[in-house]
Amino acid sequence: MSHTPARPTRRTLLTGAAATAAAAVTGTAAVTGTAAVTGTAHAAAARPTPARRSAARTPKALLIGLDGCMLDRVAEADAPHLHRLIAGGLRAPGTIPYAFTLSGPGWSTLATGVWPTKHGVRDNTFRGQRFATYPDVLTRVEQARPALRTYAVSSWPQLTSATGGGPLFSPAVDVRVAPPGSAYDAGTTQDAVARLSATDAPDASFVQLDNIDHAGHASGGASRAYLEAIEGADAQVGQMLTALTSRPTHAAEDWLIMVTADHGHTDAGGHGGTSAREKQTFVIAHGTGFTPGSTGTSRMVDVAPTLLTHLGIAIDPRWHLDGAPLR
Repeated sequence: MSHTPARPTRRTLLTGAAATAAAAVTGTAAVTGTAAVTGTAHAAAARPTPARRSAARTPKALLIGLDGCMLDRVAEADAPHLHRLIAGGLRAPGTIPYAFTLSGPGWSTLATGVWPTKHGVRDNTFRGQRFATYPDVLTRVEQARPALRTYAVSSWPQLTSATGGGPLFSPAVDVRVAPPGSAYDAGTTQDAVARLSATDAPDASFVQLDNIDHAGHASGGASRAYLEAIEGADAQVGQMLTALTSRPTHAAEDWLIMVTADHGHTDAGGHGGTSAREKQTFVIAHGTGFTPGSTGTSRMVDVAPTLLTHLGIAIDPRWHLDGAPLR
């Protein structure tokens, strides 16, 4: 967020620590829910040589969004699961190239693969959105391969429900969940773990956790509370990774895991401006084609094409995406 001015009042700060995840990382249901910019080119190091994928393995993708998270603070935190993903894949910081470092345009850019000059979102009201022309990545999956199962869950309801000008993810997505406000990130994690553990787990999933941003607003990006929020989110990421690696069919599945953020925070707390801290973003990518320990740079618009390419969906030039696959 600043999830200002249109963002709802923040929910209670998450206090419970999530369960420890396994060391290894790698349903279509009824919809629920009430509860002028140019990107920079990739550095060559951000494009490791793709590994050969076994034809027998089924590609699946999990995109985790950590609202307001800064990569340099992840490095300082006791965050073993995020550190393991970084060590086993690509670490690619990036910079937001537009002036309004807010969640609405941030998540819209990440999900659609185009800059605000195209998708139209410049604040948290989502006014001016052109998602019919530039839909979210899960809707692209549904349009290209309707048989694939798609799923989105978010602690910030504007992403998955009609609350506050949303949703970003369209009704074409098989399952969209906005947990009740009282459940917050714990409820989001619980729902994600249940669906990722299921026999008919989604082929493409988006999960947004919000509490790091809450801590940034309340205590500042340089605070101990902000680090603790990263550590809490890391434990929840670990639960999701355990859900994947514990699946009986895991050995036959080719999982791409990406972690990203919509913006950063000032040291004193808050965002929406143009400081270097507020304009921080990043991509962590773990899976086929990403060399362990590789580093490079990323652009927000590269996330959606990377997910689509992993699922074997060709990028249609008529979509006019601004991004390109990271691999």
